[in-house]
Amino acid sequence: MKRIINNKIYDTDNCDILVSYFTRVEHPSFYFPSTYIEHEAKIYKTKKGTYLRYIGRAKDAGWSNKNDLDIIDKKELKELLIELNEIETYEKEFGKLEEG
Repeated sequence: MKRIINNKIYDTDNCDILVSYFTRVEHPSFYFPSTYIEHEAKIYKTKKGTYLRYIGRAKDAGWSNKNDLDIIDKKELKELLIELNEIETYEKEFGKLEEG
C-alpha cells in the first residue's frame, strides 16, 4: 500500500513487517451504539526507521475493511509490543530488557 503522509510517500512493499495482530476498531452507527470489530493490523518499519501501522481487513466477513496507514512513534510502539508480549521484537528494536 502506498500513502502520502506529511508530504512523504510511504510504501509498505518497501518496509519490514515487525508484527501482525488483530485490533478492535470502532464502527459507528447512526441508529445503534457503536460496534467494535476486529481487524487485521500490521506494524511496518521503513528503511529510514519510521514506524507505520496498517489496519486492513475485518476478521468477520460481514463488515467493511479498513485501509488505513499511519505513523506511530516509538512510545506507542513500545506500549503495543508490551501489550502483545512481543519480547523478541521489543528487544530487537529497543535493546535487551532487564531480567526481573
